[in-house]
Amino acid sequence: MGGNTDLSSPPISREASPTSGAGRDPNVPKRQSSPLLQLPNDIFKCVMDYLDRDAAWAMKRLCVGMANSKTVDELLYRYPLQWVDVKDIKLHDWKYRSSGQARWDCFRKCITDANRMHIQKLALSHWCSIGDFQWIEANLPNLTSLDISAIKDFVWTPEETWTWKELAIAAPKLFERLEELEVANWADYTAHSRIEYSYSYNDYKFKQRFRMSRRRDGGSVARMIFPLCKKLRTLAIRERYSGYHTWNEWEVHQRVCCLVDGITNHCPPSLNKLRAYDYAPYRSLLSTRASTWSNITNIEIDLYSWIDDRRERDFLGPVPFRIAQGSHHREEEDAFDDKTFEECTRDHMQVGAHVVQGAGASFEDLLKSLRRITKRYPNINISPLSKPHNIVLQPFHLIATNQRRLSAQSSSPQTDPISKPEVQEALEWLANKWNFKPVLAWDPMMCDVFPENLAQGRGNLQKGDVLKRIQGMVATLRSLNFPIRISIGDRVHSFSSSGLDGSLYFGDYKTFIGEGEQRREVLLPTQASFGLSGIAHMVDELIIQYPADVPGVHGWLRSSKRPTPAEAALFTREMVGWRRFWERYARQFKNLKKLTANIPAAIYNDWGNCQGLRDLLSDERWQKLEVEEKGFDYGSLGSCVTLAGLCYNFSHTTHRIKFVKCVFFRSDIDVLNIQLKNSGLSANERDEREISREEIAFEGVQPPHRFWPEKPDEKRKATNGEENDEEPNGDIGHRNKRRKID
Repeated sequence: MGGNTDLSSPPISREASPTSGAGRDPNVPKRQSSPLLQLPNDIFKCVMDYLDRDAAWAMKRLCVGMANSKTVDELLYRYPLQWVDVKDIKLHDWKYRSSGQARWDCFRKCITDANRMHIQKLALSHWCSIGDFQWIEANLPNLTSLDISAIKDFVWTPEETWTWKELAIAAPKLFERLEELEVANWADYTAHSRIEYSYSYNDYKFKQRFRMSRRRDGGSVARMIFPLCKKLRTLAIRERYSGYHTWNEWEVHQRVCCLVDGITNHCPPSLNKLRAYDYAPYRSLLSTRASTWSNITNIEIDLYSWIDDRRERDFLGPVPFRIAQGSHHREEEDAFDDKTFEECTRDHMQVGAHVVQGAGASFEDLLKSLRRITKRYPNINISPLSKPHNIVLQPFHLIATNQRRLSAQSSSPQTDPISKPEVQEALEWLANKWNFKPVLAWDPMMCDVFPENLAQGRGNLQKGDVLKRIQGMVATLRSLNFPIRISIGDRVHSFSSSGLDGSLYFGDYKTFIGEGEQRREVLLPTQASFGLSGIAHMVDELIIQYPADVPGVHGWLRSSKRPTPAEAALFTREMVGWRRFWERYARQFKNLKKLTANIPAAIYNDWGNCQGLRDLLSDERWQKLEVEEKGFDYGSLGSCVTLAGLCYNFSHTTHRIKFVKCVFFRSDIDVLNIQLKNSGLSANERDEREISREEIAFEGVQPPHRFWPEKPDEKRKATNGEENDEEPNGDIGHRNKRRKID
């Protein structure tokens, strides 16, 4: 395998699919010895089924033997432009940047008779023209799946805007052959009106005069396009979570009845599968008895996107919503109205009660509704869009942290959602049907002043009460045979949004001492008191990770590989924090079976000096698997880099902190035999106990540990001009000195 990494050569656009000549000259034969290239084609295709478009591009770009592989081309062109490539493109980006119209034009130019038959699915931008649909109809004969969910009904711009009726007349044969169609929720005015801010905000001054609707001469996408799709088998509805609010009867009709009728009245009998990318349309479709869904046999929903948008919302408690009588609405919503409200015979107050009344859109409501719907429609197979095996939940999703969950008229004790039988039944159903094994994100708890670090509301419970409820929740999950998985640092695939606070876990905290006039604030070093003592003995898996731009000072484009003195001080502070963390909690993880770490090498090396962690991993049953670091997943940053050479060599062109990726694991399920320090203390006392600096300090060199063996001094010759590039090592407050060896 090999590839051209010379940046001086003309770069191949990452946005455009490569042409067949992007690789090695086919006229120059070269014998390949790679076992992968010697696989039979049918076996090789099975391997390709587990790869995606980006993997195909990397293989075609870098692997000499696969530059002209037909199987790789099939994978590369199967779904070349996806929703993530076209969503939220603003007008000036579409016109003037390489990610917009230039990318689309480049894609069209690279389509030839050799690759056009491979394309099965395509996503289109909000700014595409009717001519683009006609080009697809004429040039992509095997395309049977189309994603137009990025196209909204409204455009605030002086640009010319086509309508759904005009599109239906211009490209009917394209929609006639579609088997799968993805659209934006045609019944949610909010989802379409927000385009004002995300797509063409710079054109706000034209809003009043040029506010155009694609429904102006006929109707919605459901009324104009769905009847053309004679072979449609799958319909996907994409909608961002916008929350519920107080709906009146007219809004219930628009958001529920129009959604249901758009499918039942306009889709063909061949439709048997629905895909809802958000919980809101799913609830609107199935929480009522507006339709029996006799043709639908499969429904896919995406729980992860709903939960990910509401990470910390449940700490304040859900906000209940209600239904009001009447049909009043804003004047601008008339352009969205299909004028069927008066004709609808449904009881909108009753329909709305099923969808909105009492629904706080909390995780508890989601679980109850999900289980209730699965019982109501036993003939429909409900499955997740993405596997929820590693779905991340806040600890507050399943406990009551706010008095507002309790009715003001009720005097009964406040109960946690996890204690309710219907919630437990829903969780067991998720585990059995979807292999649901959630990870509890402990980041909100990683603060010495918790819960003061979170949003405050009236009636918030005290820290001790919250920790007791979390302990009860974990015990219940364990009794339901859920493995207890704790994550520290669920931020490794995203930019740090808050600077140092988004990259580091241990810092000084502010508190008050004294009373009355003597009261004053002081800044104290972290004690790593993070509320784990009550549940540590039940934890099965612990995941610890840092973002790639740690310590969050210089961002992604560092000017030097060696940490600055200020960064070294931050790393030293982190090391002190981890020493206190492991001294406080490590010996309590008696049921731990897996410890995953993706952390800076300096911090990992200092872990070898943490006696608590050494005691935890002293059992011979522990094994270690370390992954060689060959780069880093930069998440959304990859889509921002357009130069192919830079994209593939990004980890080498930046001076990023060196990381260690490893997993400590054991195969048995027995309890570890670890002697607790201060075993006579309660869980709360162990959590609040002060750990002095002397207690975590050491003198000299720690004896070697099998996971932190003693390393021989690495000597480098001064004639090579090499320096010791190691970051701060395990000794707190010291850095490795540079040595010159004669």
